[in-house]
Amino acid sequence: MRKPLYFAVALCIATLPFLAPSPSRADSVSGDTSVVFSASTAASLSGLGLSITPLGKATFNDTSLTLVLPISNGSLGASGDVFNSDGSGFSISNGSVDVTFRNLVVNTATGTLSGNMHFGNTQINGVTIFDIGNGGSLTLNAKAAADLSAAFGMASLAGTNVGTASISIPLSTGDPGGSTGSTPGSGSVSSAPEPTVPGLLAASGLLVGALALFRRHRSRLHHA
Repeated sequence: MRKPLYFAVALCIATLPFLAPSPSRADSVSGDTSVVFSASTAASLSGLGLSITPLGKATFNDTSLTLVLPISNGSLGASGDVFNSDGSGFSISNGSVDVTFRNLVVNTATGTLSGNMHFGNTQINGVTIFDIGNGGSLTLNAKAAADLSAAFGMASLAGTNVGTASISIPLSTGDPGGSTGSTPGSGSVSSAPEPTVPGLLAASGLLVGALALFRRHRSRLHHA
């Protein structure tokens, strides 16, 4: 009579590793990545005869100096989040030479904003454009700065603080939002609820209790 009870307990314990939530998962993420260039950066670019143009679904506000990149998809994890803006980006041009950055990716685990860089006959994928620091502070990465210097024949701007970045995503859960990794913002993710370990343990306890009551009931009927 004890075998069914032991079997139920073993089965519940065996299923816990498979049903417990994983440390990272893919989610349906929507929202925007905003890059706000500082006034000094805008003045420097203008002084060098350079201008910024949005690409794909991105937009650029000349007054607020804000580049907005729609988030196409992403993933959330315990160690950091990734937000992709597939097809969107920006170009820097002096009228004769264009340097474009597309398919931009914000990775809060590595603290970087990267993308595919193209100028002339050269294309480099996965180039780190900006390093993201505290408060979403953006610093021009050394490699990107060297490439820009080579493309436009100007002095390297490596280490230049160019502005700030933030993530804004609507929360389906109604959570007020807050900082997201290295990029502060408010927002949300739409994902299916996942079972938790305490919940599974509670369910297992109920199952074991039910089996125990059933066993007692059968025992009483047997002795009646």
